[in-house]
Amino acid sequence: MADKLVSKNMPTDNRNLRNTLISNFEIIQPYLDKLDTDELGVDDLKNKFDDISGKINTYEANMHELVNILAKYDVPIQIVNGKVVETEEGE
Repeated sequence: MADKLVSKNMPTDNRNLRNTLISNFEIIQPYLDKLDTDELGVDDLKNKFDDISGKINTYEANMHELVNILAKYDVPIQIVNGKVVETEEGE
């Protein structure tokens, strides 16, 4: 929120109220700017998380496929509790 809050169109018959509102706007302006910046940071983190999650899912799918291929050729290997382990032949 790089724009300044503007109150030029307020009635000027109550100068005290106008000045109080302008002062309040000036006080909260930095906090509004920070909120906008924080929102951008959150969106960036969400994008990174989604990217990493996609890579992990691809890695896990590839591992399962490799184990399945090796098992077809009688390699004593399988996935147990999410880990690739060697097995004795015939298990």
